[in-house]
Amino acid sequence: MRPSQDTLPPIVSDKVLHHEEHETGSLPPASVTLLRQRRKLHVINPLWYRNSLLASVGFLEFANAGDFAANVWNDVPVPLYAIIFMAIGGPLALLISGFAVRDSVLSWQNVRILQKERKYLQSLRAQHLECPAPDPTTLRFIDRRLGVSHRELGTELVDRIVMDVFLGIGGLLVGTGTIMAIWGSDRHVYLISNLLSGFVGNSFAALYGIINAIWSVYLVWRFHSYDRACSRAGAMLAPFRDRLQRRFQCFKWHAVASGWTGLIAGGASMMTSRLWEGYVILIPCMLLEVACNRFWRVQLGYDRPIVAPDSPLHRGILVPESPYNPASNSSSPRLGYPNSTSIPNIKNEEANVEPEEKDHLLLDALSSVISLQTALVPILPSTLVLEDVDWSSLDSLLLFIVNNHLFDCLCDWLAKNSAVPKDFRHRVFRLATNPSSSEITVTLTDLRHMNQNEDQPRMLEMCQLFLQTEARQVMIGRERYLLEMVGYTIWKND
Repeated sequence: MRPSQDTLPPIVSDKVLHHEEHETGSLPPASVTLLRQRRKLHVINPLWYRNSLLASVGFLEFANAGDFAANVWNDVPVPLYAIIFMAIGGPLALLISGFAVRDSVLSWQNVRILQKERKYLQSLRAQHLECPAPDPTTLRFIDRRLGVSHRELGTELVDRIVMDVFLGIGGLLVGTGTIMAIWGSDRHVYLISNLLSGFVGNSFAALYGIINAIWSVYLVWRFHSYDRACSRAGAMLAPFRDRLQRRFQCFKWHAVASGWTGLIAGGASMMTSRLWEGYVILIPCMLLEVACNRFWRVQLGYDRPIVAPDSPLHRGILVPESPYNPASNSSSPRLGYPNSTSIPNIKNEEANVEPEEKDHLLLDALSSVISLQTALVPILPSTLVLEDVDWSSLDSLLLFIVNNHLFDCLCDWLAKNSAVPKDFRHRVFRLATNPSSSEITVTLTDLRHMNQNEDQPRMLEMCQLFLQTEARQVMIGRERYLLEMVGYTIWKND
């Protein structure tokens, strides 16, 4: 019987998850820079790749149906009831197109962040290759991150920017043509309106449907390859096989649904220029696009920190007490640091090692994340049980947060979450004393040295609430990223 996904072997010791304060002697350094813009705070350092897909862009196909009245009642003089429907459908199509502009801006931010990370990883890889004895473990780890970011970049470009541009322009033309159709008694206006709300406006949806279908075929092939490679992998992968299979199946289902929906919706949009029956086909496609949008945001998307020159290669994946901790005295390779020391005799041993054992680093990290995610599930309402963590000590909670790469998430949560009292937020980020400051840096020392009588008890309460709510969501996103990285790794090793 195959091991259950919940019966993980003790790959990582408890010290990986729970760090005792007396073992470290002092809290490690940590800092976050936030930008104050329009009375809101945004974390700008460290940078994160965000699951920022807007729910509203799931309705972009509705914009293509905004010309319903203009195409169905394409008569002169225009009937009054048709004018009413045109006055509703036209502005609605324009409004939905506006959401595409906002989503494309958010997606472009992700593209720039991913490009920055890829440029750094490629330079780091070249730097390692110039070493007399380049470490194969570090190079593989760099290649794995580059491989996953390739898919992330494609998703941002095709599934978001191309979609926003094509469907946004299409909705803009359709909306404009529908509004112009109200004055269709004028011959020139009538002809232009027919073009905009007809073949010209709807052609953008058809073109996007073809591009999206090609990209979807690639995604199905890619994740099917992951799934097939993992199913043939050795025993080390057994505890994670169910999670991996479910993750890759979800990607394939989304790609198939999105690809077919876009293709059929594009064809139906072209039909609507002459045949009202096209709208009958378009209606289920519109609903499926909304469902695909929600499925991505809830089940597939994730936030993750990117690798930058001021952070180690394992940032956001491994905890500091991993064998690959840059601060450790281990002889293991220090990921992200070119002058790392290689594992003794690794080249001679690799031939006798299972492919997935070469990348045990990722399996250790995945096991840690799953274990921590499970530990963050309250046993009783509002109650978490974490070994070696003193819930009555602010330093103990902050140590746990920092050692598990959650400090920037905590600061972001303190800056945005409605559960944080406004006056307390102002004191944490010194908004009252620095009202004109555009950038604010918060360090771990700042949080520890707040007013002992008034602010420290509140900070303790906020840290507890953060671990009970947001921290587990961060771990879910971290698991999703690691599952894909493991799948890519096994596929390349296959």
